[in-house]
Amino acid sequence: MKRLLLPLLATFSWWSCGGGGPETLISDRVTTTTTLTVGVIAPIDGGLTAFGRGIRNSVQLAVDQANRNQSIPNVRLIVDARDDSSDPEKGANQAAILAQNASVVGVIGTYNSGVAARTIPILLGQNIVQISPANTDPTLTLPTRSYGNYFRVVVPDSVQGPFLARKAFARGFRNVAVVTESKSVSQGLANAFSAEFVKLGGTLLITQVVPEGTSDYSSLLAPIQPLNPDLLFYGGEYQSADTVRTQSKQLGIEAPLMGGDGVKDDAYIAGGGAEGDLASTVGAPIDRLPGGPQFQQDYAAAGFTDPPTDFGPFAYDATNALLISLKSALNGTNTFTPNTRDVVINNVQATNFTGVTGPVAFDPFGDPQNQLLTLYRVENGRWVPQP
Repeated sequence: MKRLLLPLLATFSWWSCGGGGPETLISDRVTTTTTLTVGVIAPIDGGLTAFGRGIRNSVQLAVDQANRNQSIPNVRLIVDARDDSSDPEKGANQAAILAQNASVVGVIGTYNSGVAARTIPILLGQNIVQISPANTDPTLTLPTRSYGNYFRVVVPDSVQGPFLARKAFARGFRNVAVVTESKSVSQGLANAFSAEFVKLGGTLLITQVVPEGTSDYSSLLAPIQPLNPDLLFYGGEYQSADTVRTQSKQLGIEAPLMGGDGVKDDAYIAGGGAEGDLASTVGAPIDRLPGGPQFQQDYAAAGFTDPPTDFGPFAYDATNALLISLKSALNGTNTFTPNTRDVVINNVQATNFTGVTGPVAFDPFGDPQNQLLTLYRVENGRWVPQP
């Protein structure tokens, strides 16, 4: 398969799969390798584990490939994956541990934007780059960039919300009720959707904001039923979206539910009852991505038991962006110092290659220049991409 990589860095053979690299490299003399660490912070043991485990595994895949191909001379890479359970406080504690490890070259994560808001400044204190394969809260980078060490390879909700509104309006929906969790990322998505939907000529019937962790939405959904919306928009993730969908149907609200990337997971449709619901996610179906088929083959060959989800390819590309930047920063040596971290950050900002998800490059805010999104609909118990 044609490799979609920068010619300068053709020694990185991203598409092959394998285990860890050697302890020594032998040429005309024996050279001891330096062991460097790629950190991961994601919901692995608790919280939104369906996403977090796919992120962790995809990072591991990229690191294993780099080790096998000795992509960075005299360097052996290891992954230190830490569970945040989708909890900002726990994520902050994990970031503090990684920040004290002198061998950490960068961190891939987090999944949750609320966790990222806590981890970014902690890692910045040690000039450690953080690249998220999943954060969508616009305030992490916009309207001004507060943290120069932070990047993401997925579009913020300031892009995703209007995308959903345009798709909803084009499908004939005109009267929408909005339910959103109170956390920043959920409200940001809902607000961006609502503003664009009204701008297009749609009617916003009601907006209900609920505390994060709510388990009974019936009292908040009850006022929606007599309004007879033709669409119920939800700002939140798949675990709570499932509850909203179930309780809304129990109250006689038959409108389909629409949500963002947090809703689009197989766990949302596992129990049934989601037929006709809609959700967007970053990127496109893996088999339609430029490097998707090979990524799927390599991921399966590595023996991971958890699926990569839509965020796996982005975690893989984020890791490769970090490793490309690290190789350039080391400049043929295996000496990693605190100053090297500054160079890595600068190199990530200048990233420009074609990965699994397509072009990987960042704008001045640290946001991706590739703004690919896809709408899905539940049809016959499966997420089916829509035009």
